[in-house]
Amino acid sequence: MDNILEIFISIVKKAGTAIADIQGQDINERYKAKGDLITRADELSHTLIENELKRYFPNIPLVLEEQANSTVPQSQFIVGDELDGTIPFARGMNEWSVSLAYIDEQPTHGVIFLPSLKILISAEKGKGCWINNKRVHITSTNRLADSVWGTELHPFLTDEHRQRFINTLSQHTLSTRCLACATAGALELLLGHTDLYINCKGGKIWDFAAGALSVEEAGGIARYIDGTKIEWNSIEMNVLLAANMKIADDALKLTIK
Repeated sequence: MDNILEIFISIVKKAGTAIADIQGQDINERYKAKGDLITRADELSHTLIENELKRYFPNIPLVLEEQANSTVPQSQFIVGDELDGTIPFARGMNEWSVSLAYIDEQPTHGVIFLPSLKILISAEKGKGCWINNKRVHITSTNRLADSVWGTELHPFLTDEHRQRFINTLSQHTLSTRCLACATAGALELLLGHTDLYINCKGGKIWDFAAGALSVEEAGGIARYIDGTKIEWNSIEMNVLLAANMKIADDALKLTIK
């Protein structure tokens, strides 16, 4: 178990480098469902990651985006996003990643590789978070009014979500960011570029596991959007990540009805 991070880092670097090499080429864009883009890059990354994980962890269940996932195993498992930020990737942007996390009731090990930004995030429960091998501690304002917050805007949001979160928080913060990539949202929080990240609908467990662990190990907060503790036992998820409890509490006071 001691070398989980090393193995994960090797795998995400291999997959991330492979798909970075085809960015800008014909990647066969198509939709799995409304608003759910898939490309040749997603499939290439999936094949690489699945093969490597089965080689190193033959007895551990896998929950990967590009496979049939209806439930989360009750045992320990590995969750991964072969290409988080498919839309930015397809449009030639830099905010996309490959991520893996090991779950034992809670995330215990997580890695996020953003090849275009040359950034590797790694975290281990109880031991800390690192960006490119440098230990990270989140710094932030304590005032929501001075905060920059990140979110996601897409067709899955209901009118209630838009009113409760998007409209409300955009009126009480300094500015709003939308990157269409949950792990890039976590990165900006870790770097102190933002102070809050909320993904209120449409996200999945593989979007958040590595990022939530990284934020907590860097001194931040990870919760459901109602402020309760995250239970890593379902595919569909929402998440609130904050630099500190003051920012989280102030956001929750505005958005919980």
